[in-house]
Amino acid sequence: MSLSVGIVGLPNAGKSTLFNALASRRLAETAPRPFTTIEPHEAVVSIHDEIFHRLVDLVKPEKAVPATVTFIDIAGLVKDAHKGEGLGNQFLAKIREVDAIVHVVRAFKDENVSHVRYTHDVGSIQQIMDDVKLVNLELELGGISNKPILYVLNVDEEGLQSTDNRLQKELKAVVGSQSAIVRICAKLEEDMIELDNVEKGEIFKLLSWDRSALEQLIQESYKLLGLITFYTIKGGRQAHAWSIKKGSSALSAAEIVHTDFAKKFIKAEVVGAQELILLGSWKKAKESGKIRLEGRDYIVQNNDVIEFKVGT
Repeated sequence: MSLSVGIVGLPNAGKSTLFNALASRRLAETAPRPFTTIEPHEAVVSIHDEIFHRLVDLVKPEKAVPATVTFIDIAGLVKDAHKGEGLGNQFLAKIREVDAIVHVVRAFKDENVSHVRYTHDVGSIQQIMDDVKLVNLELELGGISNKPILYVLNVDEEGLQSTDNRLQKELKAVVGSQSAIVRICAKLEEDMIELDNVEKGEIFKLLSWDRSALEQLIQESYKLLGLITFYTIKGGRQAHAWSIKKGSSALSAAEIVHTDFAKKFIKAEVVGAQELILLGSWKKAKESGKIRLEGRDYIVQNNDVIEFKVGT
């Protein structure tokens, strides 16, 4: 499903650094100066899905395709962007095209990276709250106030390991208690691009991580888009995880897989992925009566495994 998340924030907040970490390669230039990003960069990022991994282990397909989220690195907004300042009209136009927003907020101190508005107290709660309010105001004045937003506090390594939650509480008070907030050190995540899994594991152990904040960000972005996942296993040859809007019908799911499946839809055979994994095979699930026959109006559930039956 072609939905995208735009990465926004003030210049030098760490947007491009975060984008590179998400893309697992250095696509966007990063530098300690404003407006490093002019043309937006785009990356399709795989969703870590433990159920899908278990399904692949069961089916052992020739090909496995995970669900994905598309992230777009958009240049930094500045005060009066809605009036065209700092190429604001161009950047706001790009933000209007995305389906959700990741708002990167600078919450780190670095004398080598200037702040576009503050010359002192960089990294303070006051600076962070002012930055959030400014970007949100520019989005509102630019006619972009109805998109779901995920806030990313871009901290340094010290801030990442801090147990002090005052910053998150202050931010919740500004943006609303229902808003999702992720604390991440984008520089550390970018630095880990070149590391292998063993080296990353050592860092995870050192930081007492079960998973990286980057993975949490990707999962939260997926939820922000209102997406769930269903799977097809195509006769055991290909396992595919598909993204679909929560509340969508089996007919919509069929169209995502192939437009002809929707046109020639007869029925859908459905079983929960975890139930299928527990039973050990599609054949056993069918023999146990666990495969349900559903029509075109069936509402797809998260982690459904679906086989579409279509006419000729």
